[in-house]
This record gives sequence, C-alpha cells and structure tokens, in this order.
Amino acid sequence: MRSQTLARSLDVLQTLADGKPRTSQELADNLGLHRSVIYRALRTFEDYSLVTRAADGRFLLGLGMAGLAKTAMGDLEAQIEAVLQELSNVSSATAIFCGPQREEAVVLTSTRPTQRLASVAIRVGMRFSLTQSAPGLAILALQPPREHEIDEVALARQTGFVHTKGAPFVSLEVVAVPVEMPDGQEASLSLIFPTDDGDVAVMFRHLRAYKERLTTPTEAWEI
Repeated sequence: MRSQTLARSLDVLQTLADGKPRTSQELADNLGLHRSVIYRALRTFEDYSLVTRAADGRFLLGLGMAGLAKTAMGDLEAQIEAVLQELSNVSSATAIFCGPQREEAVVLTSTRPTQRLASVAIRVGMRFSLTQSAPGLAILALQPPREHEIDEVALARQTGFVHTKGAPFVSLEVVAVPVEMPDGQEASLSLIFPTDDGDVAVMFRHLRAYKERLTTPTEAWEI
C-alpha cells in the first residue's frame, strides 16, 4: 500500500532537487496538481526546514535536507570520499559515486585528481537518466533481468562494467561499475575522463579494485 499524499509531497522535493527555485503555482503546474495541495506540502516541509523561501518568495530546498543526509550517511560519507579521492589520484580521472532516485542516478560524492591542474568537475547532486548514462546503466545491472531491457544493461551483467563516449557528457568518456553496498543498497562507481585520454581496460581494473573497498564492511576498511 502506498500513500498518495506522501508520494505527491515527495514529488515536490524531487522537483526542487534540481536547485531551481519555484513558486507554489509553478510546482503545481509541473506536477499537474492543485496549488492548494502543493502549498500544504510546502508549509509542512518549511516547518522541518526541508524547504525554504528565497527573497522573492519562491521555494527551494532547505538546510534541513542537508542535515538529514549528513546524519544518515554519518562516517560512511567520509569513508566513501576518502576511497574516491584515492581512486581519482590513482587513475588521474574524476571519480563519482551515484545512488538511484526513481528514474535517475544522483551524484552523492565526487572527487578530482589532486595531481592534475585541469580535470573534469562534476557537481554533487547532479542527476543522470538511469537508462541513458553509464552510472545509471551500471545501477540497473544490479537488478534482475527484465523483458525488453536495454542491451547495455545485459552486457554490463556479463562484463561487470559500462563504457560510454559522449553520453551523458560531450567529449568525455565514462566507465562505470555496479556497486552493492554492505547494507544491500544499490549504487555505481564511475571514472570520467576526456575522450581518448584513458585506457578503458585500465580504468575498469581501477574501478574493480576500489569497488572492493566500498563493498567491504566499514569496520574492515583501512583508509
């Protein structure tokens, strides 16, 4: 059983997650709901600091969202970031760790190699389609096979990785591997680098090694 009211309220947060402030009417139009429904959800979220209002009265996500995320992740966030930073330095590429949210893969952690003056910058919170990006396809590869699924997903189950050129980033290549965390949550680990500036097989070996670091219970990590 699902709560329709709760689902609609969460859709409001999902819409605001792109960082673009909106009025209650804009949110209502976007979600196809009556403004009064949206406004009640927004007022409740305001009470918990999950949304706030800009000076012009438009709504955006509040600091309470960051507080919830930080509390939920705890030490795990620092451990993931430490592993990704080491991966970036070893591979000389940008590393991102993504988790699924409905039909998208969301960047939860992003690191760049410290030894390179110029490298690809990927913002935490950036979102990619699950079906049109290497990070998303890698996450889908963790799920049971489905009829009419994308060929790349089936291939990823066989090879252990996804490789794309120009998607979702123009002039960039992405190599991604599926990651099942110790608590069972699905995620992906990816390396991003300029086209023809890295060896895919080498990148995959790096990802496979550091994936093991992420999937080992945290008490066994040696960072």
